[in-house]
Amino acid sequence: MTDPKQEDWTDLSAVWTTPDPAAALPSAAAPDLARAVRRRDRLATLNFHLEAWGAVGAGVVAGWVAFRHEAPVLGVAGVAFGLFALVATLWARRGARPGEADTPAAALHAAIGQARSGVHWARAGQAICAGAMAFILVLGLAHPSAALPAIYLVSFGFILAMAAFYERHARRCRTRIARHEAALRELD
Repeated sequence: MTDPKQEDWTDLSAVWTTPDPAAALPSAAAPDLARAVRRRDRLATLNFHLEAWGAVGAGVVAGWVAFRHEAPVLGVAGVAFGLFALVATLWARRGARPGEADTPAAALHAAIGQARSGVHWARAGQAICAGAMAFILVLGLAHPSAALPAIYLVSFGFILAMAAFYERHARRCRTRIARHEAALRELD
């Protein structure tokens, strides 16, 4: 210990300052990111089915109510809203399947694709909110009542809150896209 060799300290210094490739952020985060991609894919698939079948159900119920109660305006508006919601849901989900995330780069690419799909979902949700407002306006004009101002207030308040939720989701997705793109650049 009284006569340490210079190369011993140099070797120790080299080991201390050389980053461990296994501990690099993109590589170490790949299994967690791959798990998150699979989890988001399962949730997005469930959400897609709920929204798509909900839109179909809304159109069918509107058509049935219109036929049963002889309200063609309600039927046309309800079916149109259901079709619009279905088309918006299908548009938002396109390209959302992540594929395999077996490497860090593939996991990042899959996560970026999912986040872009999340932005599309948010924009489609906001468009559906606008469609819901139009449907409620048509319904109110076709069947006026004394309770209409209260119905409009509650309905539009809820729809505006949902539109704000979709905007929050879009911002979170854009942040995730930027973070994953930065990690992908570091990986290269």
